[in-house]
Amino acid sequence: MRIFRKAFLLFHTLRYSTPRQLFFRLFGIIKKQLLLLPSPAPTYTLRGENPPTTKYLQHDCWNRREDLRQGIFGFLNRVERLGWPVDWRASHLPRLWQYHLHYFNYLYLLNAAEQIDLCVQWQRAHPVGKGVAWHPYPTALRIINWCKARCEHPEVLRSLYEQAAYLYRHLESHHPGNHILENARALIFAGRFFAGQGEAQRWLERGLQIYRRETPRQVLADGGHFERSPMYHALMLEGYLDVLNLLPDLEDREFFIETAKRMSDFLLSVTHPDGNLALLNDATQEIAPTTEELLNYAKTLLNYRATKKLLFPDSGYFIYEGATAYLIIDGGAISPDDLPAHAHADIFSYELSLQGKPVIVDAGVFEYAEGEMRDYVRSTRAHNTVCVDGLSQAECWGSFRVARRYAPQAVSFHRTGYRSQFQGTFEGYAKLIGDRISHQRQIECDEPQRRIVVRDALQGRGEHRVESCIHLHPDAKLTVTKNRAVVQLGEVSCVIETTAPCWDVEASWYCPEFGVKQKNKMLVAGGRLRLPVVLAYTIEY
Repeated sequence: MRIFRKAFLLFHTLRYSTPRQLFFRLFGIIKKQLLLLPSPAPTYTLRGENPPTTKYLQHDCWNRREDLRQGIFGFLNRVERLGWPVDWRASHLPRLWQYHLHYFNYLYLLNAAEQIDLCVQWQRAHPVGKGVAWHPYPTALRIINWCKARCEHPEVLRSLYEQAAYLYRHLESHHPGNHILENARALIFAGRFFAGQGEAQRWLERGLQIYRRETPRQVLADGGHFERSPMYHALMLEGYLDVLNLLPDLEDREFFIETAKRMSDFLLSVTHPDGNLALLNDATQEIAPTTEELLNYAKTLLNYRATKKLLFPDSGYFIYEGATAYLIIDGGAISPDDLPAHAHADIFSYELSLQGKPVIVDAGVFEYAEGEMRDYVRSTRAHNTVCVDGLSQAECWGSFRVARRYAPQAVSFHRTGYRSQFQGTFEGYAKLIGDRISHQRQIECDEPQRRIVVRDALQGRGEHRVESCIHLHPDAKLTVTKNRAVVQLGEVSCVIETTAPCWDVEASWYCPEFGVKQKNKMLVAGGRLRLPVVLAYTIEY
């Protein structure tokens, strides 16, 4: 039965793939097996071009120079001693941890001599195309970081050229999302760095070609990145800003500028008052540069100050912000159909900050490795929405796959003065469970009354377990009496009251950073009920 279940999930996953994706995935496997397209090595002395006048962003939140010099590396909140010279073999560690080791995001923390030493160590330990280090994604990020560091050493320059030549021949065309944009950014960095030498112009042109082709698809009309992850959106914005920084004389520069401006507005809008990103879909707080850093970079390059907006209908995000409350609602499709890698089953979920403090939170992300925690954070019960019969709104499986998934319908958001109303309908449960089950959620925000009302109407027939989940920040203190809960977070407090016949408190997890798993509490309104039924709760603050 397990084999048949996996075959079922795989079928419903692959049917969303495009012919282009399937072709390039198959072609990539064949190319790797037959060792096609060998990378040319330069036969002449290389030199690096002068850097742009605006300083690049550099970001690593885990490491210190003193630790690195002792061979101590930390990624994803896990520290390992690899020595100096570095023992690059880390096969016992999670794949994502290994990737971060080979990204070299930490390179800027070292002085020039140490940077050269480390890059030479890496080059001598990693023959072209061999091992995890040469996966196109870490190769792309490593190229970017080595170009930023500008290590003027013959062995380093030769290796950097070989890496760019290799990437040029092994682009992730089967992954038409953030990976292909990072591939393109690396080609532009290398093409600009080695300007006038060997294949550099071809790399530059290919990188720009990818950006021009992918931007209309990946950057939605409202400015959001189409994978619907605030974290990956921030990383992609950095890429667009780097391109503008590297190429001040770009022919279609205005196209890139307008894209970066829309993306800046989106980033500011999906950032809570405390400066942290909304943890919607695959997102954590530490991977991307902060919103403040990115928007300052945009201001320096473009002389543009981002503007907060409330409606992002293409991305599916809707925001209410009053004097004391910030509420962001996820009311759109979970992902592009052909790329659900970072999707969660979180339709109509939300996050709420009061007086600048996060009170109702998303589960976040603990790890990408397949397993219990990966399954949990992607599940509907890990989000602030309605779960029926313990099933999720989409069939998330493996690390990055989704089989059957259904978009919400009749979504609307209106604001009049200090009041706003969100409404949407999800009919996917009728297909996943049956009994004509549909879920309509309505969220009303009233700033003068300092009140938020969440109303869930479940249509259908039969008896089902219907649960409306509310995940609280780990620091919140909770007092529950009958149908009333008092939530205290320092000086911030709110009262949540429900009309549901059952009101329970359960343990759950909050993962604001990779590798961080904090216990928190989840209020669950509902129970085993006969449909149709209406569940509602009010948040007064």
